Amino acid sequence: MIRIAIAEAAFKVTATLPLGSVAVEPYLNERGERLIWLEDAMADRLGAMRGSDESYSDVILRIAAQK
Repeated sequence: MIRIAIAEAAFKVTATLPLGSVAVEPYLNERGERLIWLEDAMADRLGAMRGSDESYSDVILRIAAQK
């Protein structure tokens, strides 16, 4: 499992995922981001989709907008 930080807007998108697919820490980091845990394969997929200046949050929001 890999821990990543995502913005609150991207976190709201993760609430639509199947229960248990994302683990969430109960506090925000110093930048107000949510800390979530993903399976390695999912984190790798998100990383592969990132553009040069994109965060994980940007990728999550872009994917959600396409649906």
